[in-house]
Amino acid sequence: MAKSTNQKAKILYLEKILQGTDETHPCTMQEILGRLQEYGISAERKSIYDDMEVLRSFGMDIKFKRGKSTGYYVTGQKAATEALADGVREERSQTAAVEIPEAADAAEMPPVQKNSRPDWLLPFSDSEDDKPVKLLYSSKRKDEITEALGNRAQYKEKESGTFTAAFYAEETPQFFGWLAGLGRDAVIVKPKKAVQAYRDYLKGILKEYK
Repeated sequence: MAKSTNQKAKILYLEKILQGTDETHPCTMQEILGRLQEYGISAERKSIYDDMEVLRSFGMDIKFKRGKSTGYYVTGQKAATEALADGVREERSQTAAVEIPEAADAAEMPPVQKNSRPDWLLPFSDSEDDKPVKLLYSSKRKDEITEALGNRAQYKEKESGTFTAAFYAEETPQFFGWLAGLGRDAVIVKPKKAVQAYRDYLKGILKEYK
């Protein structure tokens, strides 16, 4: 099915939505997805995270905060908008200068690289209101956890041969489901709010088996 014009311009609509935010008026992921729906655009969380990374590369200072007002917001919007506009103009000029062949052999096309980052994994935040999740895990889960979290976590090796990973995550059933799959080999150490939320998640599952 062909994508609509609005669908192709998703990143521009996302930029427009974020321009209306600030630290006291952030926008949650659900609100972003809802606003995009109003423009006739359907999107998944993972694609929004990828688009945010692109916008950051063009100078938009997109941050995430937790607390009474949780969500994404932009600082220094004027400079960010100018940088984004310059980047788009530069990309268009480079695209126009490239001669596009009429057809290409399918065998010569490079494979599509899929982003394997989980939907619940968030970018780093420098807001004092944001508390990273600290995960303590055994060495036999090291490769699995490193593959899932990638460069969005800070890792440390403990003297006991265990490891810790600090990262930002949305406390969603998907996140807790991933954590439950690690069994006793990984536990949340901090923050207390995340520990309690995970306990509640597990209790909710146990109720179904009484």
